[in-house]
Amino acid sequence: MSDVSLTVNGKRVSGSAEDRTLLVHFLREHLGLTGTHVGCDTSQCGACVVHVDGRAVKSCTMLAVQASGSIIV
Repeated sequence: MSDVSLTVNGKRVSGSAEDRTLLVHFLREHLGLTGTHVGCDTSQCGACVVHVDGRAVKSCTMLAVQASGSIIV
C-alpha cells in the first residue's frame, strides 16, 4: 500500500492505494468521481482521459502512485 496525495478539481485529496491501482480506479472507487470511465480495457477509446499537470493522460494506463503530487482536472 502507498499513500496517494493529489489535487483533483481544485481540492486536495489523499488516500491509500495498492501499488498496482490504476488512476482511473482510484478516482472512481476511492474518491467517488464516476465521470471518468473505463470503456474498453485496451487503452483505445479515451473514455478515461483526464488532465494530469496540464497533459491529457489515459488514466487507465497510469498508476495512482505515479500521479501522486499532481494536479488532476
